Amino acid sequence: MEVRQISKGNWLVEVTSEDKRKIACIVNKLKTKTKLEPYGKWRNMSSEDIWEEVLGQFCVMGSARPIEKLQANTQRYNEFLKKLSVGTLTKMTLARKEYIVKQLKEYKATRFHNKSAERINKCLENEEIVKYGKIVFLENSKKQEMLDEDTMRDILLEKLPFFKMKSISDFMITIGAARGFIAFDTRVVGLLNEHFKLNVELDEIQYDEVLYKAIERKLGDVCGELGIELSLLDRMLFEFSGISAIEYILETECV
Repeated sequence: MEVRQISKGNWLVEVTSEDKRKIACIVNKLKTKTKLEPYGKWRNMSSEDIWEEVLGQFCVMGSARPIEKLQANTQRYNEFLKKLSVGTLTKMTLARKEYIVKQLKEYKATRFHNKSAERINKCLENEEIVKYGKIVFLENSKKQEMLDEDTMRDILLEKLPFFKMKSISDFMITIGAARGFIAFDTRVVGLLNEHFKLNVELDEIQYDEVLYKAIERKLGDVCGELGIELSLLDRMLFEFSGISAIEYILETECV
């Protein structure tokens, strides 16, 4: 892959035929082993289910491994969710932030306990996000039957100020609100840099919305040629790079 800045706010992204061959190889090997949440699932999710996904986004900042390890222990993970449920937290009036820090530390849910706790607490204080103990930031979107993904992402970026492009994109994929997005996180960008010669720093992609969308759009075109949705490739890259399966495929079966 090649990424070049043509002018301010204008990027050229090129995907080579070799890149396309490798992506096709990954898709052929993993397509049947990867699933996306049902499209539109978010419209019927409960307030607590949506809050669980919001919490998850705060917990993966820095690394997804702590929360993944916690989720592997179903009983302990459910205890964690109960203690940090939106119903529980909105009833607290004193030392809520300190309580959140304590739970994040006790359950080892994230690398950044204090920063995540501060952001979670600010979400709870924002009536655009939580009101009367319920998640409300998706309510207006639910009323719009033909809301396209790009518009919804822009709306959520405004309503959830602590989330950037990666977090919003991942959140939307997870709740079944997106099929054409990719979440450029450490694993995915690391994989693209190592095996596809992307040569772009993670922070540069995550904090430059124009660059983010340019790479996303080009990879979406490649996925379209292969007959899959970009968000399915995102899940392949994220889930299987975590257990080194992508690396194995690229180094042994796509040569």
